[in-house]
Formats: sequence, C-alpha cells, structure tokens
Amino acid sequence: MSKYLKHVAGAVISLSMFIGNAVLAEVTIKVQSVLPTKADEIVMVKDFAENVAALTNGEVKIEVLPDGAIVSGRDILAAVDKGLVDAGFAWTHYWSGIHPAAMLFGSPVAGAGVGIDNIAFVSWFMNGGGRELYNQLWDEMGMNIHGIMLQPVGPEALGWFKEPINSMEDFRKYRFRTPPGIPG
Repeated sequence: MSKYLKHVAGAVISLSMFIGNAVLAEVTIKVQSVLPTKADEIVMVKDFAENVAALTNGEVKIEVLPDGAIVSGRDILAAVDKGLVDAGFAWTHYWSGIHPAAMLFGSPVAGAGVGIDNIAFVSWFMNGGGRELYNQLWDEMGMNIHGIMLQPVGPEALGWFKEPINSMEDFRKYRFRTPPGIPG
C-alpha cells in the first residue's frame, strides 16, 4: 500500500472515530411540565422518556420536571423561548390568550365546535396541513421554539353541576377553570 493510501486510510479511520464519538455523546433534555409529578400525563411523558432512552441506547435522556421546578407553569413558553428550559410540556391552548389559533392545537379541539375525534385530529395534523399551521403559530407568536405533538387529548368536561343550567344567569353563578381565548 502506498504512503498516500495509508494516510488516506488513517484519516478516514480517524474521522470515523471522531464522528462515532460525537454521535455517542450523551444528551440530557430537561422538560418542565405545567403539571405536578403524580399527574397521569406526567407518567405518560416519563414513559415516553424511557422509550427515547431505550431507543437511543441511553444517549438521549429526558428529565421530566414538575410545575414550578424552574419556572411557573404560565412562564414555560417564554422560558423555552429564552433557553432557560430545554423543553416544556403543556397544552397549546394555554396560550390562546396570546394568539387565538393556539386553541386549535389544545385539548378542546376535539369537541369545542370543531367536532373531530382524536384520530381525525392526528390525521389532520400529520397529513392535512396541521403541522405547518402549528409551526406558523409559533412564528406568528415570535417564539423561537419547535412544537411537537406528543399527547393529543380529547375534549375536556366543563364540569358537573348540582343544578341544571338553563340560562346564562344560571351559568354565571359558578366558578370554573377554562383557558383564555376561543375556548374561554
């Protein structure tokens, strides 16, 4: 083998070892939620984190943090945008007060007048232009983030009431939680 070929072979081997080591570097992604540690959704996110670790042979680890671990739940979006938190776990409709289209990607979409179920929603998101609109939402909000659909959820119940609701006056007697914007 000529000296030239030996140098090229050595360079290729060195480069492949360098690339191999770069690929094997471990990464930990801190994800803060808007929910407490024992919420069912956090259990599912932790299961997702375990799957990611298994599929990457432990090279990618996801550390799931509860609400308030780094910032308050209402500040997660801004914290991810500014790089204070690697990622956040919340429902997009939490920010429908900032941009009304955010509710299209939150849990009320399956029932709040849109009328599609979760399978149809995921189909629209993956194949019908939903993902592109989702990315456009973050751009319009001026956020330096990339949203990922992890757990689409169906419509949420507004509540259970002791007395029938027959008018807006009856409805105004009660206190309930709802996101701002269109769903609210």
